[in-house]
Amino acid sequence: MSQLKTIRLTASANLKLALVLMALVIVGGTLLYTQRLVERMKQSERETIQFYVKTFQSGMVEDAPVEMLGLALDLVNTVEFPMIQTDAEHRLSAVTDSLGRITKYESINIDYDRTLPIEEQYKFLDRRRQQMAQVYDPIPIHLIDQNGDSTVLNYVYYDDSEVITQLRWLPYIEILIGSMFILVGYLSFSHIKRNEQSNIWVGMAKETAHQLGTPLSSLLGWIELLRLMPEDTAQVLEAADEMERDVERLNKVAQRFSKIGSAAEVHTVDVNEVLRHVVGYFQRRLPHLGKRVTLDLESSGPVYVNINVHLFEWVFENLVRNAADAIDRPDGFVRFKVREHRGHAVIDIVDNGRGIDPKIRNDIFRPGFSTKKRGWGLGLSLARRIVEEYHKGKITIKDSSPEGTTFRIRLDAVAAPAEATIGAVSSDTKDAVRSEHQGR
Repeated sequence: MSQLKTIRLTASANLKLALVLMALVIVGGTLLYTQRLVERMKQSERETIQFYVKTFQSGMVEDAPVEMLGLALDLVNTVEFPMIQTDAEHRLSAVTDSLGRITKYESINIDYDRTLPIEEQYKFLDRRRQQMAQVYDPIPIHLIDQNGDSTVLNYVYYDDSEVITQLRWLPYIEILIGSMFILVGYLSFSHIKRNEQSNIWVGMAKETAHQLGTPLSSLLGWIELLRLMPEDTAQVLEAADEMERDVERLNKVAQRFSKIGSAAEVHTVDVNEVLRHVVGYFQRRLPHLGKRVTLDLESSGPVYVNINVHLFEWVFENLVRNAADAIDRPDGFVRFKVREHRGHAVIDIVDNGRGIDPKIRNDIFRPGFSTKKRGWGLGLSLARRIVEEYHKGKITIKDSSPEGTTFRIRLDAVAAPAEATIGAVSSDTKDAVRSEHQGR
């Protein structure tokens, strides 16, 4: 027995399918509503022509008031649909002058060249009459004598008004215009998406080179030192320790990039421990970057979260780098504030840099966007992806002004584990945690 396979669509495919179904509903609703409106107007016009015929017939009865014919003539002058009245043999009714010459043929709301010879006018109007007959059957006007017998006196031919004709085409015009907008929007969105993907790949390549460049340069320096002083045991041991740190850094970089695009393995850790390592790392590194920036951590106590430490260290490092780049004063600082509030871990990253221009505040998380001349526009985009997509948290700009900027990260707080989870953190973080416990 063959097994039925369940086809599961991706989120983007589901979104596209939903948009297509919504478009079909809108198109169907527009066509249905327009069709109902057209039918109501057609019924109204048919009732008008029938009322005209009845009024005209009443005026033709012997001893009928003269006002009845006048009412019929007034009514026919108010209609907006085309109309032709013929005799009983379906010949056009002619209008003659005082000499009995035909000057025109009776018609209502029909545009044609009245400078044409009278024979050409007749041919044109007769063709128009035949077209009307294909749409609606002509309505006869009866003459009723004293005995009650009726004789067909005239026929009234009519067609839909110009408004109804335009209404028939309206939904198709709307669909065409809407389709053009959708096409332009789709092409624009695809172009933007391709540019963003290109920026992401370029940024990832540059970020990889940047992440690997520092420890590789350091390793090359220590190797050169070992070659110059191979007999100096102290220097060899110091170089070995530093090379081990650089190799650990390379391993951390490899782990970070390996986790991009895959499900992040999370562990329960005190976020303060991760931040202490980041603060310690940058306190050693920022002076070498020419930045006089102090880093510190303010916390009300342990706050436990389920995170992937390797990725979250990357988030904090990106935020510190951006903050340091925005600080152009000698007494710069970057301060981490950690607290637990209503079941959430709230982490504020505060700096006293030059702030973020309100005009670009909505763009800073967009891949490829950067205000730096040599920026890659990837750091904050990666930070948002790690926080929001991998950890279901939220990263926002709490406030920003010329006096500084505050980024806020919110994560779900969890209960403290039975035993502190040190194994989840990187090797450098382990050392920082162990040193802290030994100092207590």
